[in-house]
Amino acid sequence: MAEVAWEDVDEVKEIIADIRDGDCDLRWVIFGYDDAQMRTLVVVEAGDSGLEDLNKSLEDDKISYAFFEVAEKTFALFQWLPERASGMAKARASIHRSFVTSLLGNISIDVVASTRSDVSQARIDEELSYMEATKGKLLTDDVAAQKQQEEHRRKQELAKQRAQAGNTKEAQLRLATLSAGGAGVAQGHLARVSGANTSSRQQNKSESAALFEKAKVDIELEEEDNLRELVLDLREPDREDYDDFNWMILGYVEDKKNTLALVETGNDTREGVADYIRAELGGGADRVLYILIKEDNHVHKMVFVSWIGKAVPALRRAHASTHRGAICSWLATIVQTRDEEHVSSCCELLGVE
Repeated sequence: MAEVAWEDVDEVKEIIADIRDGDCDLRWVIFGYDDAQMRTLVVVEAGDSGLEDLNKSLEDDKISYAFFEVAEKTFALFQWLPERASGMAKARASIHRSFVTSLLGNISIDVVASTRSDVSQARIDEELSYMEATKGKLLTDDVAAQKQQEEHRRKQELAKQRAQAGNTKEAQLRLATLSAGGAGVAQGHLARVSGANTSSRQQNKSESAALFEKAKVDIELEEEDNLRELVLDLREPDREDYDDFNWMILGYVEDKKNTLALVETGNDTREGVADYIRAELGGGADRVLYILIKEDNHVHKMVFVSWIGKAVPALRRAHASTHRGAICSWLATIVQTRDEEHVSSCCELLGVE
């Protein structure tokens, strides 16, 4: 996984302890990144006021994490993924989330927020009501689907309000997208359905899961919606951020041989990939990786590289071969033009002896 660290972990622990201390006035804190590579988390702001001030302190184009005292012994986490943030940034944040929550302790309310209405007392009240109504209950498929539909209607109504308030064409396009996506809200699961960011892309996830099932391949993509958005960003021609983002690597989640997740993104095309694998993955001799590289910013075309290190055991190689086909099928639903390569070392990746 991509590495991230706290600039001052002791300061973070002290602030969290103060917020959890009923005798302390501090009520909230916002954590954010201090570098474009999103490798260092820092304390952005903290306060003893209410949720309204916390909301105002969030920035429209910067990802952050807000920890808030709702009431005595009741705490909320808002992962702020604003609409203006890039797909690459959102994908990286998705794999940093567990790193952040590992320091926070018990959380009663956990919301992935993309609009300011998601960071509000009304949203907290909604989550608290839901907790009370479902306490000790297992969420059935019917109730899960109903929760998804309610969330879809809520976001649709919010988009209408923005359009009626005279927002830009961008808001109207978002409204049209929401309206078009409303007909096929997927059925739920026997689990807690987060009302945070139920997306119209949920259908895509169901389609790709069905794709793997049809191929009889046991494989799962972690944070699949974010991965799809990241691939879409990568394939776009004439991007202004091409020099910062022109490759991405997928790898297996530790102790989960059938689950793939984002490992890293970066620049400098093949040389950048090779540098990362040498420096962070020990040369990759024992790794199975799936790499997408955009070598020409003026076209949609990308290179898909299947990396199976020379020290990978035979059984894992066999699994990787099956998974590679499934990943190619998934990518074909997003990227129609791509070359495919098979390598086992950085030298092969770079085409040198």
